[in-house]
Amino acid sequence: MNLTDSEVLELNTLCGAVVDGTLAGPQRERLAGWLRDSEAARRHYVRALGQSASLHSYAAEVHTEAPDVPVRAAGPLRFPFWWATALAAAAALAVGLFFASRPGAEEAGSLAQPSDFVGRLTGAKGSQWAAGSLVTGALVRKGQKLELVSGVAEVTFDSGARVVLEGTASLHINSAWDVTLLRGTLKASVPPEAIGFRVSNAAVEVVDLGTEFTMVADAGGAEVFVLKGEVEAASRGAGQETILLKEGASRRFAPTGVSDVNDSARKFALFTEPLALDRLAVVTRHLHWSFDRATDGAFRATPAEATERTFDTQLHGPAPAQTAGRRGQALRFDGQNYGQARFPGLSGNTPHTLAFWVRVPEDAPLSDAYSMVTWFAHNRKLGNRHVGINWNRDRNDGPIGALRTDFGGGQAVGLTNLRDGRWHHIAVCFSPGDDDPTVPVQVKQYVDGRLESSTTIPGKRRGPAVVENAALADLVWLGARLGADGPRQQRFRGDLDELFIADRGLEPQEIVSLMNDNRLPSATLAARR
Repeated sequence: MNLTDSEVLELNTLCGAVVDGTLAGPQRERLAGWLRDSEAARRHYVRALGQSASLHSYAAEVHTEAPDVPVRAAGPLRFPFWWATALAAAAALAVGLFFASRPGAEEAGSLAQPSDFVGRLTGAKGSQWAAGSLVTGALVRKGQKLELVSGVAEVTFDSGARVVLEGTASLHINSAWDVTLLRGTLKASVPPEAIGFRVSNAAVEVVDLGTEFTMVADAGGAEVFVLKGEVEAASRGAGQETILLKEGASRRFAPTGVSDVNDSARKFALFTEPLALDRLAVVTRHLHWSFDRATDGAFRATPAEATERTFDTQLHGPAPAQTAGRRGQALRFDGQNYGQARFPGLSGNTPHTLAFWVRVPEDAPLSDAYSMVTWFAHNRKLGNRHVGINWNRDRNDGPIGALRTDFGGGQAVGLTNLRDGRWHHIAVCFSPGDDDPTVPVQVKQYVDGRLESSTTIPGKRRGPAVVENAALADLVWLGARLGADGPRQQRFRGDLDELFIADRGLEPQEIVSLMNDNRLPSATLAARR
C-alpha cells in the first residue's frame, strides 16, 4: 500500500521533529507504529538511508584532518523506533555538518588529504589482479579501482556489507556504503546493520533492503538476481523506472529498458553455489570486564586466553553504585567517581577496538559529557595526547548527545542521540596509522552495531602535547576526563556495562557479535583456516 499525500506530509513533520530533538509523547508513538505496521513507511525510510549515505559521502569529503581522514557517516538502523530517528536525522544533518565542519580557506590549503580506508580484503581463491597483488587482509580505499583478472575475491566494508567478485571483474570503491560495478560478476551480502548499501552500474542502481543479490555487468547492461530478501532497483535506461525485486526475481537492465533474464533458472542455480575462500588467520587478544561482581573493591577482567596476570578495574572516589545493566550488573558513575584499568599496548601504534554498553540520562547536563572511556596515545602524529570516547556537548561539531571520539585535537562525531535514558552499544575502532605520514589516523564509530561517524579536522584547536608520562601508558580510564597528570575534575554521569578491549580493529560482524552475544566469534580467538 502506498502512502497518501497527507501521510507523507505527516511523516515529514515527524522527521522534522526528530531532527530538531522535539519528538515526544504521541508523535513518538505514531512514528513507531508506522514503522512497525507499514511496509511503505519502512521502504520510505530505507530510501532516505540511501540518500543520507550519499549526502554523507559528499559532506565527509571536506572532513579531513592532517594527517587524519574522515570516516563515512550514516545513521543507525534498528527496528522499530530509533531506526526511523537516525534515518531521518542522517539525511537532514549531513548538509548541516557539511557547512558546520567545513575548514577555513587558510586551513584547507595546508591540510594533507590521504584517501579514506573503507574496507578490507577478507577472502580470496586463485585471485589474480591486473596491477600488483592484493593479499588477504589488505585495506581498500575510497576511490580505489579493483581489477580482478581471474579467481574470486571478497571485500568486507566498514558498513558490514560484503561483496564477492568473480574475475574478470572491475569494481570502483566509492565509500563504505557505495560501489560501482563496471564489469563482471558481484555477489553482495548485506546484514541488517548495512541496509542501504548501494551497487550501481551504467544501466542500473540497486539499493539493498537487507538481502543477498548478484549483479552481472557487461557492455550491454546488467542483470540483477535477488537470492534473499529484496532490493530496490532504479533503471538508468529508457523509462528510468524504479522497481522492487523480491527473492527469486531477476531483471536485465539496459539503455533500451528493463526486460526478463534469459536462462534465469540456470543462472540462479549457479549463483547460489557456495564458494570456499581462503581467509586470513587471525588471533585476537582481548580483555572483558562484565562489572557483575567486585572483589576487594575491584572488578576483574576476563582475558581471552589463560594467563597468570590479573587485570582489575580499580575504582576511585565515592563507591559507585551498581545497577541493573544491559547484562547482569553495570557500573553507575555519579559525576564524582571514576575507574582505572590497564591494557598492554593500548598507548602504542597498533589498532585497538573498545566496545561497551552505555546509558546516559535524558536530563544529563552538558557538564557531564566528559569521557566515558579514555586513554593516552603515544604517537608521532598525535604526540602524547589522549583519546576520549564521549557524548558530544558542542552543537558546532554535530548533534548534541551523539557519540564523539576526540583524538589529538580532532574528533569523530556520530548522529544518534545517546542522551535518551536507553542502553546503546558503542564500539570504537582506533588506528593510529603508525609513523607513516601517508597512512591516516582512522577512527570508526559504531552505535548499536551500525557504522556511524564523521571525522572533522582539528584546525587551530589542536592542543599542545604533554610530556610523556610512562606511569600513564596503557592505562584506560572510565568516567573521567584526562589531563597531563591523570584524571581531571570533569566527570561522566551515567551507566556503563560489558567493556571489551581488543588488540586490533574488529570487523563489523564481530562488533555485531559482541552486541548480540556478548562475545567474539570463536573463530576470532584462534587462528582461522
